[in-house]
Amino acid sequence: MKTFSAELAYFLRGRAKQNLKILWYYSFFLLLLVLVYAAVFRYLMLHLEGREYSIIAGLYWAITVMTTLGFGDITFHTDLGYIFAALVTISGVVFLLIILPFGLVSLFLAPWIEQRLRYRPSFSLPVGTSDHVLIFGINPTARALIHNLESLAIPFVVITEDYQESLRLEEEEGIKVACGSLSDKKLLERIQVASARYIFINLSDTQNVSLCLTIRAMCKTPISVIASDSEHLELMHLAGANKVVPLSRIIGRYLGIRATTQGAMAHIIDSFGLLKIAEIPVNCTPFAGQTLEQAKIRQQTGLAVVGILERGVFSVPSKDTVLAPSSLVVLAGTHEQLTQLEQLTGEQAEDELVFILGHGKIGCAAANFLDHISVPFLLVDQVENQSCDKHIPVIADATNCQLLRKSGIEQARGVIVTTNDDSTNVFLTLSSRHANPDIRIVARANTEENVEQLYAAGADFVVSNASVGANILTNILESKESIFLTEGLTIFRRPLPEIMVGKTIEESRIRLLTGCSVVALEISGTNPLPSPPPDMLLEVGMKLVLIGNTQQEEKFIHQFGNKRQVKS
Repeated sequence: MKTFSAELAYFLRGRAKQNLKILWYYSFFLLLLVLVYAAVFRYLMLHLEGREYSIIAGLYWAITVMTTLGFGDITFHTDLGYIFAALVTISGVVFLLIILPFGLVSLFLAPWIEQRLRYRPSFSLPVGTSDHVLIFGINPTARALIHNLESLAIPFVVITEDYQESLRLEEEEGIKVACGSLSDKKLLERIQVASARYIFINLSDTQNVSLCLTIRAMCKTPISVIASDSEHLELMHLAGANKVVPLSRIIGRYLGIRATTQGAMAHIIDSFGLLKIAEIPVNCTPFAGQTLEQAKIRQQTGLAVVGILERGVFSVPSKDTVLAPSSLVVLAGTHEQLTQLEQLTGEQAEDELVFILGHGKIGCAAANFLDHISVPFLLVDQVENQSCDKHIPVIADATNCQLLRKSGIEQARGVIVTTNDDSTNVFLTLSSRHANPDIRIVARANTEENVEQLYAAGADFVVSNASVGANILTNILESKESIFLTEGLTIFRRPLPEIMVGKTIEESRIRLLTGCSVVALEISGTNPLPSPPPDMLLEVGMKLVLIGNTQQEEKFIHQFGNKRQVKS
């Protein structure tokens, strides 16, 4: 049953919240009017009838006359007094008994009743609806996914058990919502679960399993689930999930990859046949401070430099671009070419030391990854993670700068900041940068709103839980083999549009029209060609490998055709 406080919340949001300002202004006008009448009453009584009354008596008389109560204990005995009393009575009737009730009804009561009569939480989709996406559970990851679906013009419905949440989502954000018990088969039938394009479930692991079993008993619609605990993956597959995303483990791996300063073989981020897309931090390499031309990466290894990442900002380099120590170089080439690059950088795993600040699920996952690639690390947290028995943390307060220095952060190559509180992450990022200006800092953002703050505090790379989760789910939906580089940036593949056939890459104006850059060309029967030259002729059967953000990808689709991702 909805509580009184929940109903009261209606008047504190949306249009009703704006109308409250009008009510406050009107109340102030009435108060001012009563004060004026009380002052005039005292003046007339004193000068016309020789009686003196206090300000409280004046207020009392004005209120009783304006509300037409007229007790009669204080009255005028002169004609001018009678006229004034009549004026006060008429104004009271108009302002208190007519305008005020009418305003309350029209501005608050009527809209509230209309909204209650209009809104029905038991939502149904028309019979025959198909190719829509169902999202169970609303959280930052689901909101980021909703943003992606809206940009791709894919219809979706959010399902929640919380009536107030469904009301707010529909009224304030215009999101189509179904409200009801998640185990109710009738609700699932009403939202056309059998004809849906895909189902995304992001609840607790126990709810995920229960809902998967219920849906799988009704239909074979593909289901993707975000698992809170990696140990429950098999159970969710057994319950009927087609894809299970261990988000904490994935984010931990992302953080671990970007915290190390090893060569590119430790940083392969995607593959297209023999073509590998990798990234390498410039810090602690012979290339730091050199221009791309001076570094001679392509001449020495055959690798193509397809982009530069500088604290979340991606750019396509020229020969004069300076490779700053804080930047990442995105490379395209073969396994052999990446091996040659590693030999040039000369980095070994045992030479490194990485601090992990925070021993939650993501911190534990990052430690597991560093263990796997034999990189030494130090875990620091105030509380031991009882669910992670593979690593022994230093039980201490990581916000203590002196502690970090004594622990050797000045000699460390990287630090992973991964607590559950973004304000703490910002503080730890800033203090780590102060303690070691050359250290590589990767940080976790629990909400997307704090990504910029973390970069401003000195982070070299920021991973947002919501962005990673939404990016993975969107790629699953579109059968992509896309990757997460930085916030909103992906590598994706497209068949060569007919309009480009016979043109060079430069003539096609891909970057000018869409903002995307061509990373490589896939040519049938041959190895992919990384970083093709601008005068490369585009022929039938080629596939483009491009880099860009979601909006740039959509521009490409809009400009050159709506054909979606090509499967390998």
